[in-house]
Amino acid sequence: MKIAQIMLAKGFGGAERSFVDLCAELVARGHDVLAICEARSAALPLLRDVAGLGLVTLRIWGAWDPFATHAIARALRAHCSTVVQCHLARAAHLGGKAARDLGLPTLAKTHNYVDLKYYRAIERLVPTTHSQARYLHEQGIAAERLTRIPNFSRLIRRPPSRELSDVIRVLALGRLVEKKGFDVLLEALAVVPPDRHGIELTIAGDGPQRAALEVYARALPAHVTVHFAGWRDDVAPLFAQSDLFVLPSRDEPFGIVVLEAMATGVPIIATRTRGPLEILDAESAVFVDIDDVQALADAIKDCLKDPARAQQRATHAGVVYETTYSAAAVVPAYEALYTALADGSNRRKNRRERG
Repeated sequence: MKIAQIMLAKGFGGAERSFVDLCAELVARGHDVLAICEARSAALPLLRDVAGLGLVTLRIWGAWDPFATHAIARALRAHCSTVVQCHLARAAHLGGKAARDLGLPTLAKTHNYVDLKYYRAIERLVPTTHSQARYLHEQGIAAERLTRIPNFSRLIRRPPSRELSDVIRVLALGRLVEKKGFDVLLEALAVVPPDRHGIELTIAGDGPQRAALEVYARALPAHVTVHFAGWRDDVAPLFAQSDLFVLPSRDEPFGIVVLEAMATGVPIIATRTRGPLEILDAESAVFVDIDDVQALADAIKDCLKDPARAQQRATHAGVVYETTYSAAAVVPAYEALYTALADGSNRRKNRRERG
């Protein structure tokens, strides 16, 4: 099938990771995929690494850029796309309009709790979670226009091979912004007693809070060391070297990093945010309240004291990942939706021609 994927954001976060992974997985499954993205996109190096992926880059000057709509339409015509999927609001608005004007079926991965004024040209909305699906229904979107499909990771599930040493290696990943709660994690580590272990925290990511977090990290007790690894595209080695993954977010609509931890068998501590609460349960992770420094410190301490129980939860999380959130579990749902939308479009076209 000829599938166009459109993402017009310049940065890189969970939505962009989902876009790149979906493009790569569809190509691997034999589809003819065209990726249309912003010429200044941070995702471009990853897309260029996907052998067999068609790629068109555009400079977008705003959500109402009429030249972008025409350029997208030209790319779709040249590709002879069968179905068009958009990611995030700008792609949904500009790409959705271009596809609609060409009579092509459209779908959009919402990724979050979206402003629907940008999605008027989209035929089918694809929320990531039940919570997002409820939100869209409450906004007046009919059930037949919604198909919930979770995010996935391309990591292959591997049983852990780590053994606890005198230094406990803790991992956290994400953009270094206030909503990710890395300041809470540092505060929690400051009150975790040294016991017999030192703690080595690696924070992989970048963002405007980095300088402030580095200052705070230098003031932590001597048994805690913090490494700022910067942005990492290949996170599997980080998980392989870690004993514990912590997601201290104040807001997390989904959390692809959670899937990566599940796939690599690392025990998880997460805040009670919407995404993790849907992905995980008490059998697969430890939950703490948002912004609760002491609860997070206690959870870390408990995982260190009982690593066998922590690993039991990680093992259960790995089974959930494989059956629900791996590429093998998720991508067929996309393929079925593409086929249904294309078939529906062909039936409408045939009726018009007969009429």
